[in-house]
Amino acid sequence: MKKIFGAKKDKGPPPSIQDATERINKRGETVDEKIKKLDEELARYKEQIRKTRPGPSQEAIKARAIRLLKHKRMYEEQRNMLYNQTYNLDQVGFAADGLKDAQQTMNAMKAANKELKGMMKLSKLMKLIICKMK
Repeated sequence: MKKIFGAKKDKGPPPSIQDATERINKRGETVDEKIKKLDEELARYKEQIRKTRPGPSQEAIKARAIRLLKHKRMYEEQRNMLYNQTYNLDQVGFAADGLKDAQQTMNAMKAANKELKGMMKLSKLMKLIICKMK
C-alpha cells in the first residue's frame, strides 16, 4: 500500500507561540518599511504639487499622490492586522504561562502537604514515646 499511496511524511514539531510572534513581527517590520518609503514618495509629490502651477500637470501629480495614499492606507490596515495577531498570540502565551505556573504551584503544594503529613505522623509518634517514658 505504501508503494501506491506513499508513506506519511514525518512532520516536525509545530511552531511555538514565540516563533509565530517573531515571524509576524518580522512581517510587520517589512510593511512598516514599505509605509516609510511611501511617506518619502508622498513628500516628494507634495513638494512637486507646491512647485507646479495649477493645471493638468498638477492634477496628474495629485492623482498619483492619491493612489499612493490608498496604497499607504492598505499597508497600514495590513500592519494593524498583523499587530492584532501578535497581541492575540501574546495573550495566548500569557494564559499558557499562567496555567503552567498554576500547575507548578499545585505540584509544590501537594509535595508540601505530603511532607507536612509525614512530619505530623512523626510528631505524634514522638509524643507517644515521650508519654510512655513518663
